[in-house]
Amino acid sequence: MPSILTINAGDTVEWINDGGNHDVNADINSQTGSSFNNPVSFQSNTTNVIGAIIHTQVFTVPGNYSYDCSVGSHAAAGMVGTISVNVPSNSIYDIVSNSSDHTTLKVAIDACALDGVLSDPGSLTLFAPTDAAFNLLPAGTVTALLNDIPQLTDILKHHVVGASVMSTMLSNNQVVTTLLGTDVTVTINSMGVFIDNAMVTVADIVADNGVVHVIDAVLLPSTTDIIDFNGLEKSYLYSINILGKKVSNNLKNQIIFNVFEDGSVVKIFNKK
Repeated sequence: MPSILTINAGDTVEWINDGGNHDVNADINSQTGSSFNNPVSFQSNTTNVIGAIIHTQVFTVPGNYSYDCSVGSHAAAGMVGTISVNVPSNSIYDIVSNSSDHTTLKVAIDACALDGVLSDPGSLTLFAPTDAAFNLLPAGTVTALLNDIPQLTDILKHHVVGASVMSTMLSNNQVVTTLLGTDVTVTINSMGVFIDNAMVTVADIVADNGVVHVIDAVLLPSTTDIIDFNGLEKSYLYSINILGKKVSNNLKNQIIFNVFEDGSVVKIFNKK
């Protein structure tokens, strides 16, 4: 293996014998007789079996580790090494990337080259629409947006706040300004917490550079009309409430679902 190795906490390292009789010693320095002072010490048995695993170590504690082969004069001959174990990053972008419910959002972020913004040190809040939220948009909208990067970038920036805003910091009727310079309104009622028309389904996923709140609808700036994309105009049929009963689409302070002639359904939340 390389004499210098950099890994993340939680990674596993295996030493495999490629010839001779060797061990892995990360306890007492074979040349000085002093402790390596590693965050965790370990010492393997020796083996002379070619292809055998000399030692397997799971590195759970971050820090710098030194080791050598304590057999004979192998350490003096250069059989020494160091391993740097880093704390794995947990940026807002990492949280999105590692989520099975946010594949569309990740594709959009990558397409708009916003991965750096959401990875850099700082303090941000991301309202993260799920794949199901994107699927509520009219058919073809996501594809159309991926072909209109400036528009998509604006929509994504409309989901990001330039400060870390935990759920405990939100209040009813609070107006929050996004990175786009547009505003979203917080509504808190008996049904839950809403960011404009989107309900917060998972709150306070803490990242190294802020916080993520999962939402169940895509937030659209007031300057954006999703029906305009690629001429996706369609005929409205009727609206239903969460119980499936037909209602007026002008009902206030309620979640309703607008049903269109092409079979698509758009969830909205009409504020007071």
